Amino acid sequence: MSTWDDHSLLVTMQSDLATANTTDAEFFPIKGGIPKVAFNTEVTELELMTGVVGAGNERLVGSRRGTIGFSMPLEGLVSGYDPTNEDPGGTPVGLEVMPLWFLMLANAMGSNSSAIASVANFVRGLGVSVSQYTSGGMMSGTASEITCDNAAASNKIDVGQLVVAALSATSLVPQIGFAKTKVGQVVTLFEAAKNNVNDAAAHLYGTGTAYASSEITSTQPLGFRWVGPATESCYDLIGAYCSSAKITWNRGEVPTIEFAYSFYDFEINKADGGLQVPGSYARIPQIVGSNNGYVTIDTAQKCGLESCTWEWAAGELRENGCHGADNGVTSISVLKPRVKMSFNTLYDTADAVLDAAGGAATIGQHRWQAALELGSRVSVGVYVGSVVGKIFALLMPSGVISAAPQISMRGEQVAYQIELEAGSYTADSTDTAETSADSPLDSIARVGLG
Repeated sequence: MSTWDDHSLLVTMQSDLATANTTDAEFFPIKGGIPKVAFNTEVTELELMTGVVGAGNERLVGSRRGTIGFSMPLEGLVSGYDPTNEDPGGTPVGLEVMPLWFLMLANAMGSNSSAIASVANFVRGLGVSVSQYTSGGMMSGTASEITCDNAAASNKIDVGQLVVAALSATSLVPQIGFAKTKVGQVVTLFEAAKNNVNDAAAHLYGTGTAYASSEITSTQPLGFRWVGPATESCYDLIGAYCSSAKITWNRGEVPTIEFAYSFYDFEINKADGGLQVPGSYARIPQIVGSNNGYVTIDTAQKCGLESCTWEWAAGELRENGCHGADNGVTSISVLKPRVKMSFNTLYDTADAVLDAAGGAATIGQHRWQAALELGSRVSVGVYVGSVVGKIFALLMPSGVISAAPQISMRGEQVAYQIELEAGSYTADSTDTAETSADSPLDSIARVGLG
């Protein structure tokens, strides 16, 4: 007899909402904080005449539900990653190349979910948009574009993907950006990178990009095992769908992600408990300049930001019910997903003031209030990583101000609290075969690792 004091959390993919995965080898341990689990069971209370004074009412017990939440520091690619011998989404040397948090985020956002037909596909990252390593693949470039050696090199990059160019895997000044256009051998980035490699000896490194897509309709249900040290200490959380995933990207901090899931059945399992050690993956570094960290707003590098978050959220997890289904639900539809960003930014005397027509003015509305009133679009990019395998980036190419900018005081300094929501975007273009149906081209939100 023992208590339950230590914890592991394992994840898998299910074939459908109601069918729990029972294959132990298809569960993978997550490196994160202790999960917060809440069970919910439908109970109807009937006030029946019992004939006994003070007797409690009868309860009719219905279906089981629950929620689970946990946070994780962002991880990069697998520890000891050899970019010359393995690629994201390709056959690994040892552990799978991409970390679990990234695969779970891609699953939530939609990405290329229809490409996932098995647990092996899921952990390999076949739902992620990936590029491949090309030795010496750069011919030349500027901070805003990369000219590849030939079509074979440029064809390994899809528009919308994260692109990484560097003289070596240990170079401290890689060029990082998301591909916006591709014409022949020239790949133009969405915005100018902090570094300009511009060297014919530079390599193009493999990347993975999770992105918001219409394939949210093909989101796969996940299953979790919450276990303790004893074999008897195990809960199976069945049919889980992500309700939100929030990334923090504050300066000087290691970025983190917080997941929240709803699950649609649960069982205690006295056969599959026992702690498990998560695989080893590189840690994404704190976002500072010495780690090649920077943030852009409307393609210009921006300082003075605090309380910075990025969030994907399901607008609604609609239950598709059936009397004959286990626990009464056949499937879940993810409806009206949204991607949001928020940050606090200091007032600056150089900030634009605009008139009612959007022209520069001395008296008018501050740029953030003007953006709300005029419906102006705002792009936000976040980049960090000075070593291949530890590179992280996210991009909202066309954000819409979703709430009136509020004045806040940061100490004695005037600041604005800004809320953005990803809006429609169609400015990407390519001369090869990728489309918005199978790549991040024109995606309204992207998260990349390299």
